[in-house]
Amino acid sequence: MSAAIACSLCNTANAQLSSNPDKFLGNITTSWNNDMDTDGFIFSDYWNQVTPENATKWGSVEGTRGKYNWGGADKAFNYAKEHGLLFKFHTFAWGSQFPNWLRNLTPEERYEAIVEWMDAAKEHFPELPIIDVVNEAVSGHQNDTPLIKEALGGDGKTGYDWIIKAFEMAHERWPDAILIYNDFNTFQWNTDEFIDLVKTIRDAGAPIDAYGCQSHDMLSYDGKNVAPTFKSSMDKMHQELMMPMYSTEYDVGTEDDELQLKAYKEQIPYMWEADYCAGITLWGWIYGSTWTTDGNSGLIKNKVERPALTWLREYMQTDAAKNAKSPFPGMVKEASVYVKPAAIGVESGKVLPITVNASLKTKTIDHIDLFVNDELIGTLTNAPYEAEYTPTAEGKYDIKALVTATDGTQFERLSGFKVYPARMPYNGEKEIPGIIEAEDFDSGAELFSFHDSDNKNEGDIKDYRKDAGGVDFVKGNGGCAIGYTATGEWLEYTINVKEAGIYSYEATVSCGSPDGSAFSIDVIKDNDVVNLCKVNVTQTDNNQWSTYKVMSGEFKVPLEAGKQIIRITIDKPYVNLDKFELKLEGTGIQSVKGDGLSDDQLFYNLYGMKVDKNFKGIIIKNGQKVLNK
Repeated sequence: MSAAIACSLCNTANAQLSSNPDKFLGNITTSWNNDMDTDGFIFSDYWNQVTPENATKWGSVEGTRGKYNWGGADKAFNYAKEHGLLFKFHTFAWGSQFPNWLRNLTPEERYEAIVEWMDAAKEHFPELPIIDVVNEAVSGHQNDTPLIKEALGGDGKTGYDWIIKAFEMAHERWPDAILIYNDFNTFQWNTDEFIDLVKTIRDAGAPIDAYGCQSHDMLSYDGKNVAPTFKSSMDKMHQELMMPMYSTEYDVGTEDDELQLKAYKEQIPYMWEADYCAGITLWGWIYGSTWTTDGNSGLIKNKVERPALTWLREYMQTDAAKNAKSPFPGMVKEASVYVKPAAIGVESGKVLPITVNASLKTKTIDHIDLFVNDELIGTLTNAPYEAEYTPTAEGKYDIKALVTATDGTQFERLSGFKVYPARMPYNGEKEIPGIIEAEDFDSGAELFSFHDSDNKNEGDIKDYRKDAGGVDFVKGNGGCAIGYTATGEWLEYTINVKEAGIYSYEATVSCGSPDGSAFSIDVIKDNDVVNLCKVNVTQTDNNQWSTYKVMSGEFKVPLEAGKQIIRITIDKPYVNLDKFELKLEGTGIQSVKGDGLSDDQLFYNLYGMKVDKNFKGIIIKNGQKVLNK
């Protein structure tokens, strides 16, 4: 938000319901317009912030690839600029209302399309004050979220790497914008999942500035009473996250004027007067023109204000409403402060590098005090702001960065990490060539040596391991197997490769789904992740997972000798994993020169990976030089 727009907002605020200079009371476009001229009601007479209901969604802008229709977005943006209103862009990454042509692209092509979409928005809107970056990503909220997730890198080690990537992309383009994660019905549904998502990406260093609580669920499930969990859920989210909050899509859909009024009177002041609430956006205001049943969340019906709107006008003139504090004075972001530990999980006794990415828009940083569990571990005075910490005990650790500007103003950011017991191979070291039993993944902890989508073992073997979180163990193929797999879950195994070379795999698996399933195998060494293969599993039995078969193939890059980590990642759900046998195929090693390159250089060009210091030359398989194509 430019200084000119901010000043204009201050000069015109008295014309709107809210005169608080630090937090907004906004609304959305109605049928792609702001003013309802036919009814004589003017948007800017009521609201001081505007969100396009649909006009800035990807599907509305780029229905045909490469052709951008910014007409509706420009109408809202220009209206906001002319009337001194705050404009919010809604939304970049969402598993709904994206262009239909995206479905026909590969993950790599989808990623390029997302980059092009954000670049086009940056070119058209060089400056944006506030953005809903990712929308409704909690598992199950949108069926097509995997299309976006897969394109942006999947769950990864945090469980939410793709969301972190989206925020990094947005911050790179709009560093001064307030960046929001937005999700629906968090006051009644999936509150814990929402908290986990936001806290995880915050702790991992994502440039997220606030969380947005869509507020469409403000009545009880029967629609006859005010939502009973609203206040407790809002309190819980604040206590767990300690970040700025927005009520992003508030509405109370009912024909009962008194029930709507009761909800407004109980809920609006509780949000508005919270000093961590930066603003409220109502989701429509003209009866019959909102998304709820018959548009019954509207506040103006038959050209008459409903009681909830009359009360809202009166409340906004109270001292409590006028003087309510905001985490963003002037409705703008002064500080960008993000704490990024090298990992959100670390072994006890291992050094953990911590970076504070910090900048101030109009002020100058004097120093940054960095705390771990309230203990000052360093005062940082020069960028890059970096420190190290070595935890000595297992458990959860809190990080706090306190940024002090030269004028004494302070800004705070929280983060955190977990400390785990040392990673250990389960049931002994796995020597390769050899067999890896799927259930014998490394000892450790969730998001450290394995990741499961929930913390409950749904399998029929309950007592195989005590350290496996929610990983599901099932009876299969005469023993124990991994079952109930979901997209994004992963398991890691420490292996010791006795001889470098090309390896083949035989994976014993089952799948009862008619759509089949899929998984990937990667190798991790020195923090490099290299894909070895992707395995598509066809149905092994009709809706039964008791029939196992062997899927075989060859790794597309050779394995180096020595200890390293193999990761199995579920790319498509409903595959049972029994075991994996890895066999050495390339047994001959021959020094080969070419184009004046050293053996190491030639090997790297062919395979795209580092060469073990004891391994020189090119692998020869069946008398032929093996190429990575």
